[in-house]
Amino acid sequence: MAHIMTKRGSQDNVITNEFICDSLEDLNQIDPAYVTLGSVAIILDGALEVYMANSNKQWINLSGGSESGGDN
Repeated sequence: MAHIMTKRGSQDNVITNEFICDSLEDLNQIDPAYVTLGSVAIILDGALEVYMANSNKQWINLSGGSESGGDN
């Protein structure tokens, strides 16, 4: 089990990133160095999709699907 505390008080404890992508292809091109547990990505192309990164740097679809393709 993995867990993080992103905020306590007024300071960030762990950096999580937010990405706005045109397409799923853009999501899969994000450098894994910037993918941390709890990072969020929004896909604008087609139906709006929201993904969150797990501790294995995989993008999990929060809007009803499974994880994204690719190695992220």
